[in-house]
Amino acid sequence: MKRIVLVVALIAIIALPAFSQLRLDVGVDVPMNIYAVGGGEIQSSSEVGDFLKSHILPFPEAGLYYQFSAGPIRIAPGVRVFTFILESALWPNVMLELALEPVFIQAQVGGLLFLFFGLANQAEFGQVFFPDLSIWIGLGKERRFRLGGGLLGMYFPELTTEGIGVVPYIGGKISLLFE
Repeated sequence: MKRIVLVVALIAIIALPAFSQLRLDVGVDVPMNIYAVGGGEIQSSSEVGDFLKSHILPFPEAGLYYQFSAGPIRIAPGVRVFTFILESALWPNVMLELALEPVFIQAQVGGLLFLFFGLANQAEFGQVFFPDLSIWIGLGKERRFRLGGGLLGMYFPELTTEGIGVVPYIGGKISLLFE
């Protein structure tokens, strides 16, 4: 199974540039709280919420994608990386974007393969998914600088099938296209 995933990824990396644009998104997300959603309930720790309201914890993130466009709809398979002080995590990711300029609505999902680098360098497979739904306002002539926010999910089906962790965030990013 692992070999099949790696072979498909290698073929995609070689073939996709012929039909797409290379896109780089670089930004910072600031979490506002952490929730557990499941069984018809929403749970949160008041201590965590108070801490995040009184301390700004920016998480640098980046995404490198092959973007395909069909009018205002863009689909972009690629990789996404988050940096946490001395450790970074990278995983395959797919982004779907609806461009209603100056508003951009994004839905993303990624996971299954994780590369960690920094203090500990390793690769791991696991049933972990990161869905993300966000809305951004594009600024400037080409709408490359964006401000907005969204909800990042953390779904671990190996641990629970009843719920998902949700982190609302605000942030800013730069979205660059290379043709």
